Amino acid sequence: MAAEVVVMRSVSAVGRAEWDALVPPTQVYLSHDWLRAVEECFGLELVLFLLRDGGRTVAGIQGLLVRDPDAFPYHDPTGALFGDYETDHLRQALERDRSPQESAEAGALLAAVVRAEAGHTRAAGYPALVVTSPYGYASDVLTLPGTDRRAAIGELLVAVEAFCRTEGIASQSFLWESGGDADLHRALTAHGYLGFLSDLEHDLDTGSCAGLEEYLRTLERKRRTVVRAEIRKFEEAGLRVERIADPDRAVIARCAELSEGQQKKYGLPVDRGAMERLFTALLAAPALGPALYVVRRRDADGPDVSGFLLCLEAGGVLHPKFLGFDAAAVESGYAYFNLVFYHQIERAVAGGARRIAYGMGSADAKRLRGCRPTPVRGWIRFSSQAAQRRIEPYVAVFDCLKKQLLGDQDGRVLR
Repeated sequence: MAAEVVVMRSVSAVGRAEWDALVPPTQVYLSHDWLRAVEECFGLELVLFLLRDGGRTVAGIQGLLVRDPDAFPYHDPTGALFGDYETDHLRQALERDRSPQESAEAGALLAAVVRAEAGHTRAAGYPALVVTSPYGYASDVLTLPGTDRRAAIGELLVAVEAFCRTEGIASQSFLWESGGDADLHRALTAHGYLGFLSDLEHDLDTGSCAGLEEYLRTLERKRRTVVRAEIRKFEEAGLRVERIADPDRAVIARCAELSEGQQKKYGLPVDRGAMERLFTALLAAPALGPALYVVRRRDADGPDVSGFLLCLEAGGVLHPKFLGFDAAAVESGYAYFNLVFYHQIERAVAGGARRIAYGMGSADAKRLRGCRPTPVRGWIRFSSQAAQRRIEPYVAVFDCLKKQLLGDQDGRVLR
């Protein structure tokens, strides 16, 4: 029987064991449990492409159909190229080696180009098929061990393009791809995808540390002193970290409330009810290794929570994911750093986790605490050749400026 690609319009239409056989042990955000939870809790349109050979699924891609570019910015190819965060980065790149006058002139030109191209891209690029894990920011082609990966990638990309033609999907993009897969890069380029450096994600290796003190010795002397002071001030503020193994609805509701504040802080859309449903679903999925940690005052109990972190674990990797803090309650107690970094480092060492995946953003805070940066790439392809030709020079400039600001493809940060 020849290999064929089957398209499924929901995660629930695919067997958990069938899909998870393709997923690397450390990739929690592409797992069946994660995809089903975000699909059901947020009402997303997920499409799965399964390459089946002799009745056995040997490779797959999952994509998200995005019809409204304003629904969530990190699922928006336009935002990946023209969003405020991205254009701020481009301006920083322009300012590095130019005089103030040259920088201002270049910044004005950039702003004009962004205005024109962002509007055109939105008009030409939607509806879009975005190959990324919703809220997980992971993108990959999954293959069963022993499969001819290069051939499987080619067959799946052909199927994606055929689906988009049939469904009238104007663009296809791989967003937040970890950037180290040469076979995937060659295939995407051959199929007309335009590649660009998006950001840096940060990992902290903990496998060589026997305890928090040993981790501290990996830091520069001045930074080590700062970290010890932050740990001391957390304790002096009367704060503590507690793991809640079986949280009741009141605690989950409080965490969703704190998460809402975190979302608003970064200008992201908020749906507190959906977040409550998601937290409940994740905590009920043992394969995701969920753990809920809260920050409280020493004498507090019940839903009286001043901060929280929902962390996942898979394949020896910790994934700190959802968090939020009551700024007035934690004041200057360095709750964020103690909960997200120092407590998780102690947990990783005690539990045998080899790595903590801190993801993108807050680069300086992560770098100063020993995290290692690696590049994250994006890829985009338009169904319209005219739209593709128009966007190509902008993507090339965008990629060049991002490399100047963030580093080359080996993850070297240029400071």
